[in-house]
Amino acid sequence: MASWRPVRGEIIRFDHTLASVESIEKFFADNRIIARGIDAGDTYEVELAVTGRRRRVATLDEAGEVVVPGPSVPDLVELMDKTLRKVQIDIAGEVAWGNIDLGEVDVSWDLSTPSPEPESADTPPTALPAETELAPGADEEGVEGAFPDLPEGPMLLLSDLSFAELPRYAAAVGTPIAAFESGETKAVLADSRIPGRGALDSPKFVILLSTDPSGLESPVLVIRQDNQRFVWEWDYSFTDMPWVSGNEIATNFAHEQLGAGAFVLRFAQDLHDVDEEAVRAALTGNAEEAPRALIRAISLPEEVADCLEGLLDARLVPGSVVFEPKPFSERFQTSVAYEVSGKGRATPEFWSVFRKLYLDHPHIMEIVASVQAGAGSVAVAAAVRNWSKPRGKILAGIGGALILDAGTRIFTTLWVQAALEYEGLRPRNPLSADTAE
Repeated sequence: MASWRPVRGEIIRFDHTLASVESIEKFFADNRIIARGIDAGDTYEVELAVTGRRRRVATLDEAGEVVVPGPSVPDLVELMDKTLRKVQIDIAGEVAWGNIDLGEVDVSWDLSTPSPEPESADTPPTALPAETELAPGADEEGVEGAFPDLPEGPMLLLSDLSFAELPRYAAAVGTPIAAFESGETKAVLADSRIPGRGALDSPKFVILLSTDPSGLESPVLVIRQDNQRFVWEWDYSFTDMPWVSGNEIATNFAHEQLGAGAFVLRFAQDLHDVDEEAVRAALTGNAEEAPRALIRAISLPEEVADCLEGLLDARLVPGSVVFEPKPFSERFQTSVAYEVSGKGRATPEFWSVFRKLYLDHPHIMEIVASVQAGAGSVAVAAAVRNWSKPRGKILAGIGGALILDAGTRIFTTLWVQAALEYEGLRPRNPLSADTAE
């Protein structure tokens, strides 16, 4: 089954009589391309769905019963350029300038200016700068879709970020951030915008909602999923093209894959127990009321909406884990603590084994380390007696490595235990208590 994603484009009409809205809509109808559009005067803006790396557009088969991948976006633009008159086409980064008849023009030759000499066969061709091949419309990280301007106000992230990654976000914001856990999804709430693009670099998905409590700017909703970035526009006004609105299958597809439907679909894919109809109503409703409506649709506490409206600090949201901005050394300690506790990027099973070996049975670990250190001491003593012989130097190296490894193991275990206790992720351990005494 094809996975569709929406793309936008525009058709600039240089001559409204030759490039009418009706002629553009007829082109899409003749080719059974499922699309939405809006007449913006000198331009006609379109939205359609594409699939795959070739970005083949959604069309209805000849029988009119099934939605199938049609021509690729470059092929579609080329076909439009041949069919429509006096237009410039730009769809998903593919551009056709169009053929414009300028009529007759006078051409004069300046004979005083010598013509450039043709390059001979022995002349090497002019070198062109190498460019990194990226998908049309993709940024340097290979993510398609423009990065929006975000308000300076509060921000909510819904992502697969781990708690171990959040200390650096708190440091970047400069104010405390609050986090909630729901399965693999984390809700991260900040009192102000997280600077840079780091907030959108999560490996799997990110849903970002940024607000301006003053009301001067509309909220910004961004979804990054599968190397695609989608930005919702609260003044969305695209409508189904006439042929689409007259076909039930095409209409249902447009309702699900274009406009608000595309965002509802991605909410449902990434979040559990989301109210899809409530999300759609929030996207198509009043922009000022949308953040609170979205919070209710995804079942987050009402205090989160209060924070997005500037009425409550993130740290005061009940039931949240608060991360304060800290210096690097303290951030590192916090990150390690959450990683070891199984709330990091590594699989919880890995750290479960580590905790059983080093933290759950500290006295056993201490005995093993002591035996290892004792064996190292014996090896070093033997090395001193046989220093003039080759085996003496070998024994010295082995003994020193055993002592160093045992000491490092004890020190690391104590440090990790102290980090866990400081963050409240583990009760006080007898090993750390005995060592403190």
